[in-house]
Amino acid sequence: MRRDEPRVESDSTPEPAEGAAQPLRVVLLADEAALHCYGPVLRRLAVGLLDEVSDLTLVALGPSRLLRYVPSPPVRLLTEEPRHRHTLGKVDLTARRATVPAGLFGFVDRLLPHRRALRLAQALEPYKPTLIHALSERQLVLARHLAHELNVPYVGSVLANQEAAPVITDVNCHALLCVNSQVARHVRQRQQRLASRVHVTPIGTHVPSSPCCYRSGNTPSHIFCSCPFEYGYGLTQLINALKQLTLRGHQPYMFLAGEGSAEHALRQQVARLQLNSLVHFVPPIERMLGVSDAYKVVLRETDIFVQPWIAKQWQPELLEAMSIGNAVVAADGQANDLVVDRTTALTVPFRDEAALTDALHLLLKDRPYAQQLATSAQRYVRKHFLVSRMIARLAQIYRKTLR
Repeated sequence: MRRDEPRVESDSTPEPAEGAAQPLRVVLLADEAALHCYGPVLRRLAVGLLDEVSDLTLVALGPSRLLRYVPSPPVRLLTEEPRHRHTLGKVDLTARRATVPAGLFGFVDRLLPHRRALRLAQALEPYKPTLIHALSERQLVLARHLAHELNVPYVGSVLANQEAAPVITDVNCHALLCVNSQVARHVRQRQQRLASRVHVTPIGTHVPSSPCCYRSGNTPSHIFCSCPFEYGYGLTQLINALKQLTLRGHQPYMFLAGEGSAEHALRQQVARLQLNSLVHFVPPIERMLGVSDAYKVVLRETDIFVQPWIAKQWQPELLEAMSIGNAVVAADGQANDLVVDRTTALTVPFRDEAALTDALHLLLKDRPYAQQLATSAQRYVRKHFLVSRMIARLAQIYRKTLR
């Protein structure tokens, strides 16, 4: 349906004639973790889907700073608000922001998801949704209950390769959209009954025309790492590798973006190795700037991006670093289709300090090679991970589900 076609959003909406295609009125379910995984892509996804669906609603489950990435309007945004737990109030069908009353106790919603589904179904019913899309596996159970209450089908995205992911046996689950091929294989093995409904649907972005790696000439190199400040994520080895690089004559600036319980120990390590002038601790990227393209704005000033840990869940930072044209070093065994050794990134064994030092040394010493690697990564992302491909694929699955 085109944007200029009239939208009817009242209880008098006529039902489609028998055999006619149902209108695509989609409800997206997301929590803080899902919003982080999509990152700035969320805005492009929401805007792009408006060309394919007649009505789009995002239900934000719990508070999130990342809701600023949602363009509302034109997307309808429903958020939970504990202060209004006793009543829904009068529904304004023209409002693009609305409040869904939250439960009195959050743990009750987790233990009894059907109660939350009843509350959300009551809020969504006036908008007459025809499809529910859980944006991560964390919302699959709620999507199943909500789809049952509204008598509509649902689809779910799977963003992580985890043994604890819920097993979905409901026939109303028409598609499981896996973020990469490794996750898809894992889901097909665990959900054999729904294997034919598992699809690889990568998260996409847009790609600038040229890489930012060393575009500033002879300025000092900038290394960026976005990682939880927790033990066992490879940050200790990364800081030690930087010390070895200084002994080889390099003086790059390193920015560590994140937060966590190991931050104090990491700062002590930096001080002990006398790297205070080179290592800078900064907040997570999404908290540094209040703009939808914060990732690209920050990483545009970066030459080398390091992911020193094996991520089991989709990380938007890695996609954005490759799209903007950083030279990437990543721990071998990444659970995604982005990392192709010496094509999109240099891979090193996890926690292998010597290999990490050698990889960074190569990118710091041979700048033309680093730019070549960044350009190759951009070419790969442009071919396989464009947001336009993602939106077209989702729209195709939506229409197939309704048929």
